[in-house]
Amino acid sequence: MISGHIYRKLHIPFPTDRADTETVDTSITQLVFLRTRTVKFESTAASLISNGPQGSVNFWNLFSGIPLTASFVPSRVKSHISSITVTADDSFLYAADDGGYVYVYSIKDYALQDPERGPPKYVNHWRAHVNIVVSIEVVNEEKVLLSSSLDCTVRLWSLAGEYIGTFGQAEPWEIFTSASWKHPRVPYEILIDPQSMPLHPMLGEAPVLQPVNTEPSNRTPENLIPKLCIEHEMSYDPQLPQVAVAGMDIKEEANQWVYAQALGERLKQEHSKINRPRALGGQNTISCCEVVTSPICKKPDLSVLRTDFYEKSEEN
Repeated sequence: MISGHIYRKLHIPFPTDRADTETVDTSITQLVFLRTRTVKFESTAASLISNGPQGSVNFWNLFSGIPLTASFVPSRVKSHISSITVTADDSFLYAADDGGYVYVYSIKDYALQDPERGPPKYVNHWRAHVNIVVSIEVVNEEKVLLSSSLDCTVRLWSLAGEYIGTFGQAEPWEIFTSASWKHPRVPYEILIDPQSMPLHPMLGEAPVLQPVNTEPSNRTPENLIPKLCIEHEMSYDPQLPQVAVAGMDIKEEANQWVYAQALGERLKQEHSKINRPRALGGQNTISCCEVVTSPICKKPDLSVLRTDFYEKSEEN
Protein backbone atom coordinates (compact mmCIF):
# COMPACT_ATOMS: atom_id res chain seq x y z
CA MET A 1 0.00 0.00 0.00
CA ILE A 2 3.03 2.26 0.32
CA SER A 3 4.33 1.97 -3.24
CA GLY A 4 1.17 0.84 -5.00
CA HIS A 5 3.05 -1.90 -6.82
CA ILE A 6 1.80 -5.47 -7.12
CA TYR A 7 3.60 -7.58 -4.55
CA ARG A 8 2.46 -11.02 -5.67
CA LYS A 9 -0.09 -12.77 -7.89
CA LEU A 10 -1.82 -15.88 -6.61
CA HIS A 11 -3.41 -18.42 -8.93
CA ILE A 12 -5.51 -21.41 -7.97
CA PRO A 13 -4.28 -24.51 -9.83
CA PHE A 14 -7.06 -25.84 -11.99
CA PRO A 15 -6.86 -28.69 -14.53
CA THR A 16 -7.07 -27.42 -18.09
CA ASP A 17 -7.80 -30.79 -19.71
CA ARG A 18 -11.36 -30.94 -18.45
CA ALA A 19 -14.18 -30.41 -20.95
CA ASP A 20 -16.28 -28.35 -18.51
CA THR A 21 -13.52 -25.90 -17.56
CA GLU A 22 -15.31 -22.99 -19.20
CA THR A 23 -18.54 -23.67 -17.30
CA VAL A 24 -16.88 -23.70 -13.84
CA ASP A 25 -16.93 -20.41 -11.96
CA THR A 26 -13.31 -19.68 -11.00
CA SER A 27 -13.93 -16.25 -9.50
CA ILE A 28 -12.79 -15.36 -5.98
CA THR A 29 -15.32 -13.35 -3.99
CA GLN A 30 -14.08 -13.74 -0.39
CA LEU A 31 -10.72 -12.78 1.16
CA VAL A 32 -9.91 -12.92 4.87
CA PHE A 33 -6.53 -12.05 6.39
CA LEU A 34 -5.40 -13.80 9.57
CA ARG A 35 -4.18 -10.74 11.48
CA THR A 36 -2.27 -12.71 14.10
CA ARG A 37 -0.15 -14.21 11.30
CA THR A 38 0.27 -11.28 8.91
CA VAL A 39 2.31 -9.26 11.43
CA LYS A 40 5.05 -11.90 11.20
CA PHE A 41 6.92 -11.14 8.00
CA GLU A 42 8.80 -13.96 6.28
CA SER A 43 6.61 -16.38 8.22
CA THR A 44 5.97 -19.93 6.99
CA ALA A 45 2.35 -19.86 8.17
CA ALA A 46 -0.59 -19.20 5.84
CA SER A 47 -1.99 -15.75 6.46
CA LEU A 48 -4.67 -15.38 3.77
CA ILE A 49 -7.89 -17.36 3.23
CA SER A 50 -9.99 -17.23 0.09
CA ASN A 51 -12.84 -19.13 -1.51
CA GLY A 52 -12.42 -20.87 -4.82
CA PRO A 53 -14.07 -22.99 -7.49
CA GLN A 54 -16.13 -26.08 -6.70
CA GLY A 55 -16.75 -25.02 -3.10
CA SER A 56 -13.10 -24.98 -2.02
CA VAL A 57 -11.47 -22.90 0.72
CA ASN A 58 -7.79 -22.08 0.17
CA PHE A 59 -4.99 -21.04 2.56
CA TRP A 60 -2.19 -18.88 1.11
CA ASN A 61 1.33 -18.10 2.28
CA LEU A 62 2.43 -14.72 0.93
CA PHE A 63 6.16 -15.09 1.65
CA SER A 64 7.06 -18.71 0.76
CA GLY A 65 7.89 -20.35 -2.53
CA ILE A 66 4.71 -22.51 -2.33
CA PRO A 67 1.88 -20.02 -1.87
CA LEU A 68 -1.03 -22.50 -1.74
CA THR A 69 -0.47 -24.38 1.52
CA ALA A 70 -3.93 -25.92 2.00
CA SER A 71 -7.18 -26.45 0.14
CA PHE A 72 -10.34 -28.30 1.18
CA VAL A 73 -14.09 -28.38 0.50
CA PRO A 74 -16.19 -27.71 3.62
CA SER A 75 -19.63 -27.84 1.97
CA ARG A 76 -21.33 -31.21 2.33
CA VAL A 77 -22.93 -30.81 -1.12
CA LYS A 78 -19.82 -29.19 -2.68
CA SER A 79 -21.66 -25.90 -2.99
CA HIS A 80 -19.93 -22.57 -3.61
CA ILE A 81 -18.63 -20.87 -0.44
CA SER A 82 -20.33 -17.49 -0.40
CA SER A 83 -18.96 -15.96 2.83
CA ILE A 84 -15.96 -16.47 5.16
CA THR A 85 -15.10 -15.01 8.55
CA VAL A 86 -12.79 -15.82 11.49
CA THR A 87 -12.73 -15.07 15.19
CA ALA A 88 -10.54 -12.29 16.61
CA ASP A 89 -7.79 -14.70 17.69
CA ASP A 90 -7.88 -16.58 14.34
CA SER A 91 -8.76 -19.82 16.13
CA PHE A 92 -12.01 -20.67 14.33
CA LEU A 93 -13.09 -20.36 10.72
CA TYR A 94 -16.76 -19.86 9.76
CA ALA A 95 -17.68 -20.58 6.14
CA ALA A 96 -21.17 -20.34 4.61
CA ASP A 97 -22.28 -21.80 1.27
CA ASP A 98 -25.00 -21.19 -1.31
CA GLY A 99 -27.25 -23.77 0.34
CA GLY A 100 -27.54 -21.75 3.57
CA TYR A 101 -25.22 -23.92 5.66
CA VAL A 102 -22.57 -22.59 8.05
CA TYR A 103 -19.46 -24.71 8.75
CA VAL A 104 -17.07 -24.24 11.67
CA TYR A 105 -13.42 -25.40 11.67
CA SER A 106 -10.60 -25.04 14.17
CA ILE A 107 -7.59 -23.43 12.41
CA LYS A 108 -5.41 -22.46 15.36
CA ASP A 109 -2.74 -25.03 14.48
CA TYR A 110 -3.56 -25.38 10.79
CA ALA A 111 -1.25 -24.47 7.88
CA LEU A 112 1.53 -23.14 10.09
CA GLN A 113 4.52 -24.62 8.27
CA ASP A 114 4.33 -27.40 5.71
CA PRO A 115 1.49 -27.76 3.19
CA GLU A 116 -1.53 -29.56 4.60
CA ARG A 117 -2.91 -32.67 2.92
CA GLY A 118 -6.29 -32.70 4.64
CA PRO A 119 -8.88 -30.28 6.02
CA PRO A 120 -8.61 -28.65 9.46
CA LYS A 121 -10.36 -30.03 12.52
CA TYR A 122 -14.15 -30.05 12.00
CA VAL A 123 -16.15 -28.48 14.85
CA ASN A 124 -19.79 -28.03 13.82
CA HIS A 125 -22.22 -27.14 11.05
CA TRP A 126 -25.85 -26.08 10.85
CA ARG A 127 -28.29 -24.60 8.36
CA ALA A 128 -28.89 -20.90 8.93
CA HIS A 129 -30.93 -20.00 5.82
CA VAL A 130 -32.73 -21.65 2.90
CA ASN A 131 -30.90 -19.56 0.29
CA ILE A 132 -27.43 -18.15 -0.39
CA VAL A 133 -25.74 -16.69 2.68
CA VAL A 134 -24.41 -13.34 1.47
CA SER A 135 -22.66 -12.39 4.70
CA ILE A 136 -21.61 -13.82 8.06
CA GLU A 137 -19.85 -11.78 10.73
CA VAL A 138 -18.46 -12.71 14.14
CA VAL A 139 -19.29 -10.18 16.86
CA ASN A 140 -16.43 -10.89 19.25
CA GLU A 141 -17.66 -8.70 22.11
CA GLU A 142 -20.94 -10.60 22.51
CA LYS A 143 -19.56 -13.89 21.09
CA VAL A 144 -22.36 -14.25 18.53
CA LEU A 145 -22.58 -14.80 14.79
CA LEU A 146 -24.60 -12.55 12.50
CA SER A 147 -25.84 -13.97 9.17
CA SER A 148 -27.86 -12.57 6.27
CA SER A 149 -29.21 -14.25 3.16
CA LEU A 150 -31.03 -13.76 -0.12
CA ASP A 151 -34.11 -15.22 1.59
CA CYS A 152 -34.57 -11.72 3.08
CA THR A 153 -33.74 -12.73 6.66
CA VAL A 154 -31.05 -11.61 9.09
CA ARG A 155 -30.43 -13.94 12.02
CA LEU A 156 -28.33 -14.12 15.16
CA TRP A 157 -26.58 -17.28 16.38
CA SER A 158 -24.24 -18.24 19.14
CA LEU A 159 -20.74 -19.24 18.08
CA ALA A 160 -21.76 -22.85 18.78
CA GLY A 161 -24.68 -22.64 16.32
CA GLU A 162 -27.53 -22.08 18.80
CA TYR A 163 -30.45 -20.17 17.26
CA ILE A 164 -30.97 -16.85 19.07
CA GLY A 165 -33.56 -15.26 16.78
CA THR A 166 -34.49 -13.52 13.53
CA PHE A 167 -34.50 -9.74 13.28
CA GLY A 168 -38.07 -8.46 13.04
CA GLN A 169 -39.69 -11.27 15.06
CA ALA A 170 -42.42 -10.46 17.57
CA GLU A 171 -40.64 -11.88 20.63
CA PRO A 172 -37.56 -9.92 21.70
CA TRP A 173 -34.38 -11.64 22.87
CA GLU A 174 -31.59 -10.78 25.27
CA ILE A 175 -28.15 -11.84 24.07
CA PHE A 176 -26.82 -12.56 27.57
CA THR A 177 -30.00 -14.40 28.62
CA SER A 178 -30.06 -17.78 26.93
CA ALA A 179 -33.62 -18.44 28.15
CA SER A 180 -34.86 -15.79 25.69
CA TRP A 181 -33.25 -17.55 22.72
CA LYS A 182 -35.17 -19.62 20.21
CA HIS A 183 -32.82 -22.55 20.80
CA PRO A 184 -33.40 -25.53 20.61
CA ARG A 185 -35.99 -24.59 17.99
CA VAL A 186 -34.98 -23.74 14.43
CA PRO A 187 -36.63 -21.46 11.84
CA TYR A 188 -39.76 -23.06 10.41
CA GLU A 189 -38.76 -22.70 6.75
CA ILE A 190 -35.52 -24.54 7.48
CA LEU A 191 -37.33 -27.29 9.36
CA ILE A 192 -39.65 -28.14 6.44
CA ASP A 193 -37.07 -27.73 3.66
CA PRO A 194 -36.13 -31.10 2.09
CA GLN A 195 -32.44 -30.17 1.89
CA SER A 196 -32.29 -29.96 5.68
CA MET A 197 -32.47 -33.77 5.96
CA PRO A 198 -29.28 -35.24 7.43
CA LEU A 199 -27.04 -37.25 5.19
CA HIS A 200 -26.49 -40.91 5.99
CA PRO A 201 -24.96 -43.78 4.01
CA MET A 202 -28.26 -45.69 4.17
CA LEU A 203 -30.19 -42.60 3.05
CA GLY A 204 -28.08 -41.92 -0.01
CA GLU A 205 -30.79 -43.28 -2.27
CA ALA A 206 -34.43 -43.83 -1.48
CA PRO A 207 -35.39 -47.50 -1.39
CA VAL A 208 -37.56 -48.68 -4.25
CA LEU A 209 -40.13 -51.17 -3.04
CA GLN A 210 -42.48 -53.19 -5.20
CA PRO A 211 -45.94 -53.63 -3.63
CA VAL A 212 -46.88 -57.11 -2.48
CA ASN A 213 -50.05 -58.45 -4.09
CA THR A 214 -52.22 -60.28 -1.58
CA GLU A 215 -54.77 -61.51 -4.12
CA PRO A 216 -54.85 -65.28 -4.66
CA SER A 217 -52.72 -66.37 -7.58
CA ASN A 218 -50.47 -69.15 -8.72
CA ARG A 219 -47.30 -67.19 -8.11
CA THR A 220 -44.71 -68.59 -5.77
CA PRO A 221 -43.59 -66.72 -2.64
CA GLU A 222 -40.29 -66.02 -4.37
CA ASN A 223 -42.07 -63.62 -6.74
CA LEU A 224 -43.53 -61.72 -3.80
CA ILE A 225 -40.16 -60.59 -2.41
CA PRO A 226 -39.91 -56.78 -2.42
CA LYS A 227 -36.86 -55.59 -4.27
CA LEU A 228 -34.87 -53.19 -2.11
CA CYS A 229 -32.38 -51.28 -4.24
CA ILE A 230 -29.85 -49.98 -1.71
CA GLU A 231 -26.10 -50.25 -2.11
CA HIS A 232 -24.30 -50.09 1.23
CA GLU A 233 -20.59 -50.67 1.65
CA MET A 234 -19.91 -52.74 4.77
CA SER A 235 -16.69 -52.11 6.68
CA TYR A 236 -14.67 -55.12 7.82
CA ASP A 237 -13.41 -55.19 11.39
CA PRO A 238 -11.06 -58.11 12.15
CA GLN A 239 -11.75 -57.77 15.90
CA LEU A 240 -15.42 -58.54 15.51
CA PRO A 241 -16.54 -62.16 15.03
CA GLN A 242 -17.52 -62.79 11.45
CA VAL A 243 -20.61 -64.93 10.92
CA ALA A 244 -20.85 -66.73 7.59
CA VAL A 245 -24.40 -66.69 6.28
CA ALA A 246 -25.25 -68.50 3.08
CA GLY A 247 -27.14 -66.61 0.42
CA MET A 248 -29.69 -69.40 0.07
CA ASP A 249 -30.48 -69.18 3.80
CA ILE A 250 -31.17 -65.46 3.54
CA LYS A 251 -33.32 -65.99 0.45
CA GLU A 252 -35.29 -68.80 2.08
CA GLU A 253 -35.88 -66.75 5.23
CA ALA A 254 -37.03 -63.78 3.14
CA ASN A 255 -39.40 -66.03 1.19
CA GLN A 256 -40.94 -67.35 4.40
CA TRP A 257 -41.34 -63.89 5.90
CA VAL A 258 -42.92 -62.34 2.79
CA TYR A 259 -45.21 -65.34 2.30
CA ALA A 260 -46.35 -65.13 5.93
CA GLN A 261 -47.04 -61.41 5.54
CA ALA A 262 -49.06 -61.95 2.37
CA LEU A 263 -50.98 -64.88 3.91
CA GLY A 264 -51.75 -62.83 7.02
CA GLU A 265 -53.16 -59.96 4.97
CA ARG A 266 -55.31 -62.37 2.97
CA LEU A 267 -56.70 -64.02 6.11
CA LYS A 268 -57.52 -60.62 7.56
CA GLN A 269 -59.50 -59.70 4.44
CA GLU A 270 -61.39 -63.00 4.46
CA HIS A 271 -62.10 -62.67 8.18
CA SER A 272 -63.41 -59.14 7.75
CA LYS A 273 -65.77 -60.31 4.97
CA ILE A 274 -67.14 -63.19 7.08
CA ASN A 275 -67.48 -61.34 10.39
CA ARG A 276 -68.98 -58.16 8.97
CA PRO A 277 -71.87 -57.16 11.33
CA ARG A 278 -75.36 -57.09 9.90
CA ALA A 279 -78.21 -54.96 11.27
CA LEU A 280 -81.52 -56.82 11.76
CA GLY A 281 -84.45 -54.42 12.08
CA GLY A 282 -83.03 -52.25 14.82
CA GLN A 283 -81.99 -55.22 16.95
CA ASN A 284 -78.53 -55.86 18.15
CA THR A 285 -76.09 -56.81 15.43
CA ILE A 286 -75.20 -60.45 15.12
CA SER A 287 -71.81 -61.62 13.90
CA CYS A 288 -71.97 -64.46 11.43
CA CYS A 289 -69.13 -66.87 11.04
CA GLU A 290 -68.50 -69.83 8.81
CA VAL A 291 -68.65 -73.26 10.43
CA VAL A 292 -66.22 -75.75 8.99
CA THR A 293 -67.16 -79.41 9.60
CA SER A 294 -64.79 -82.31 9.32
CA PRO A 295 -65.52 -84.91 6.60
CA ILE A 296 -67.29 -88.21 7.57
CA CYS A 297 -64.81 -91.01 8.02
CA LYS A 298 -65.37 -94.18 6.03
CA LYS A 299 -65.56 -97.61 7.65
CA PRO A 300 -62.13 -99.22 7.51
CA ASP A 301 -61.75 -102.45 5.54
CA LEU A 302 -60.70 -105.20 7.98
CA SER A 303 -61.23 -108.15 5.66
CA VAL A 304 -57.53 -108.73 5.41
CA LEU A 305 -57.56 -109.59 9.12
CA ARG A 306 -60.58 -111.88 8.65
CA THR A 307 -62.12 -110.03 11.51
CA ASP A 308 -64.78 -107.35 11.57
CA PHE A 309 -64.93 -105.68 14.96
CA TYR A 310 -67.82 -103.48 13.89
CA GLU A 311 -70.06 -106.50 13.13
CA LYS A 312 -69.28 -108.01 16.51
CA SER A 313 -70.13 -104.78 18.21
CA GLU A 314 -73.46 -104.63 16.36
CA GLU A 315 -74.33 -108.23 17.38
CA ASN A 316 -73.55 -107.39 20.99
